[in-house]
Amino acid sequence: MRGTPARARRWVTATLSVLALTAVAACGGGNDGSGGSGSADKADLTWQFWVGGTADQAAWQKVADQAHTDHSGITVKLQGTDWNNYWSKIGTLLASGKAPCIIGMQSLRLASYANAMLPLDDLMKKYDLKAGDFDKPIMDGLKSDGKQIAIPYDSGPMVLFYNKDLFKAAGIADPKPGWTMDEFKAAAKKLTAGGKTGLVTTPSDLGTTSWVRTLTGAEPLADGKLNLTDQKFVDGFTTYANFVRTDKIAPQVPSGSNDFETTQFTSGKAAMQLNGPWSLIDTLGKVKFNLGIATIPAGPDGSKTFTAGSGFGISRSCKTPDAAFQAIVSMTSEKPLTTLAAAGRAYPARTAAHPAWFTAAKIPEAKEVIEYASEHSVPLITSKNWVQVNDLLTRFGTQALNGEIPPDQALKTIQDQAGAGS
Repeated sequence: MRGTPARARRWVTATLSVLALTAVAACGGGNDGSGGSGSADKADLTWQFWVGGTADQAAWQKVADQAHTDHSGITVKLQGTDWNNYWSKIGTLLASGKAPCIIGMQSLRLASYANAMLPLDDLMKKYDLKAGDFDKPIMDGLKSDGKQIAIPYDSGPMVLFYNKDLFKAAGIADPKPGWTMDEFKAAAKKLTAGGKTGLVTTPSDLGTTSWVRTLTGAEPLADGKLNLTDQKFVDGFTTYANFVRTDKIAPQVPSGSNDFETTQFTSGKAAMQLNGPWSLIDTLGKVKFNLGIATIPAGPDGSKTFTAGSGFGISRSCKTPDAAFQAIVSMTSEKPLTTLAAAGRAYPARTAAHPAWFTAAKIPEAKEVIEYASEHSVPLITSKNWVQVNDLLTRFGTQALNGEIPPDQALKTIQDQAGAGS
């Protein structure tokens, strides 16, 4: 079961850092720290980002180097931290007022850190960065109180990956955009045979909420507050949990296994998996079958899904915000995002870089499916304590999927433990 003492300590550290951010924002930050030095056209900047290793560091440093290519007086040095430790570290830095100028930010965690980051709307106007050049759902997802906090580099609506070979062997036609929940369930039941299942799923935040949204239209927040005990959300989550509990079209979920969902799908043990386009090219490299993608099945009001993504913002303590913003403009320009797309590192948020990703994906239906899903998606807006919510969802959601506790009880427990801090 997740929620080990080490994980709990990381969450406490992150939470305490987040609680301090409001006070820092109220004081206006103002510390120079390691944020950078120079002027609008000449500055040595530091960029804090999540990095997976040496190769990852080198790839992202090339993105940073685009700023120097475009502005000879501006340099950006990448400071990498692994994902598990990044959020507590950046929370501590932002709370201290000594954060680097450029900050990597994920849309699902933005609410926790937005108060310590600089709104970018005025800088967008000053340097003529057009919001319309990026996918709208993720631009909206990186806003807080209507203000743009970060400029996205990647984006993506949740879609279904599926095993075309298993579909063909079972005599099931490839799903088309807008296919229905009844069609999905019929396919999943037919595919659940011979030790394989039609679907694999886990109670991840983005996956769970996307299924609930398409099933009933419910969202996890209402007026900025956690709303998991709303009857529509309960109904959607119960149907979702029943994929495992009663429909038996998905396997039980082991606790403490972060890669169970991906392993089941890539090994061919499950025919479908909900995932984001950012994982598609990596998944292509892992599977030995023909990979397809489809939209999330349509509920009563059509196919509905959530979009998430990441981008770059500026800490309030940065002394050279103009230089930092010009660097971000370069880092999210067409050239570096096209390079990232071609390498399979990101589904680019800038629309001009989309063709490179579609070419790298080599899946004929990719363009139609992603564009359809994007049109039917909204950003997943989260609460300031979403890290806690996600941890609780993983713990109690696993129990609900496995039939150990009723789905409504799981949601009530999460709401009671996390709702006051949302």
